[in-house]
Amino acid sequence: MKLHLGCGEKYLEGYLNVDFPSEAHTVQSQNPADLQIDLLQLNYPLASIDEIRLHHVFEHFTRPVACALLAAWQSWLKIGGVLHLEVPDFTRTAAVILNPLASAGVKAVAMRHLFGSHEAAWAVHCEGYTQRMLKSLLEVYGFKVVEMRHNSWQGTHNLEVQAQNITDINTLDSLRARTRDYLSAYLLDNIQEEPLLETWMNMFDQQLQRCIGTDG
Repeated sequence: MKLHLGCGEKYLEGYLNVDFPSEAHTVQSQNPADLQIDLLQLNYPLASIDEIRLHHVFEHFTRPVACALLAAWQSWLKIGGVLHLEVPDFTRTAAVILNPLASAGVKAVAMRHLFGSHEAAWAVHCEGYTQRMLKSLLEVYGFKVVEMRHNSWQGTHNLEVQAQNITDINTLDSLRARTRDYLSAYLLDNIQEEPLLETWMNMFDQQLQRCIGTDG
């Protein structure tokens, strides 16, 4: 099975196309999804998926939730299975915003590309990814980056990454330890902000529990 998550109006043959129910959309004229559901509620058996594909979806998840999703997707994928992500390129887009020669309109589009289109509660970007950051994050959860490339579309700059699952199913303790280490880098003070880290870990635990199980 191959999953196309957050398909929007783009239907890919050979994939199970998944997106929000129609009533959650605000500007789409059609919803061709095979399965209409909140992506955060998906749950698949271990090693049951061949490929997972997301185009401009991953950046919509908060940092702890994104970590939990990567851990879950890695567990869903067979060894050798492929994760294909496309996200805004933070570095190249920020360079547009900081370019003193760029017009106000060009800068506004770049800001939207980084922070979301804001026509709905879900249309907000929670994280900005650089090439190095995305590669490092994928490696935390047992993926090997096979290919990473830049693309541009209507003046926006994006990163495309193809990663392969090379790791046997991780234990929960291992996943939590890796996640704690990763999220700790975002703390201003490791002692005073320990409660913040625990909150992030609770968010991670709750999302991972939703996504990993024996029922598809």
